[in-house]
Amino acid sequence: MHKFLILSLICLLPVWTNPMVGKSLEGLYFSDRQTTENGYLVIGIEIFQEKGKFFYYAQELRFKKTLGWEEILFVGKITSTAEGMALVPEGCQIRAMKEWGQKFALLRRFDCEHLQFTVSKNQDKVWVLSESLLGTLNNIPLVYELEHRAGNPVGVHLSGLPFGREGIWGFHLNGIGNGNPERTWNPSKGNWEPFTGFGDQGDLQFYRWKRTFSN
Repeated sequence: MHKFLILSLICLLPVWTNPMVGKSLEGLYFSDRQTTENGYLVIGIEIFQEKGKFFYYAQELRFKKTLGWEEILFVGKITSTAEGMALVPEGCQIRAMKEWGQKFALLRRFDCEHLQFTVSKNQDKVWVLSESLLGTLNNIPLVYELEHRAGNPVGVHLSGLPFGREGIWGFHLNGIGNGNPERTWNPSKGNWEPFTGFGDQGDLQFYRWKRTFSN
């Protein structure tokens, strides 16, 4: 009996120590606004699971004082590493607009399968992305971790953008029409609460719409 228990513990050890197993990684992860030489950027990563494998969407919103706005989009798969996980891109593109509120226009698609980003936890148990999607900054903490179902429309409002839904940027937002969000993320409580109006209480605020379209 004693030998059986030891053998069982040894078999379970990889499950407990592998960050890809046990606690689901599915969710949305966002950085703070990161200052760059010519403006700032914000990174969001959506992690989801299909048939036991993990995949991701990554988006980077970049503001440049001289050029306006760029949106970098990555999609790919996730593999486990000793420290955490590796994001392996399979498709990448850049879109841009001169003034906020215009439609993003596709600038180019590019080969990115040779790139690889790592995500690991720091001493404060916060996930840290090894670098931004275009390599501008290194070691970016993903300080916001949101409960999320893959494909649900979630947007972030940054201070300095137009007030209300006109200043929203985020994931899966096509098809929301003119409707208000369904929920607001409360970072202090770590949960979604009923939407009562667009607020202005911090640098980043998150909203979730009811999914009413096919992704």
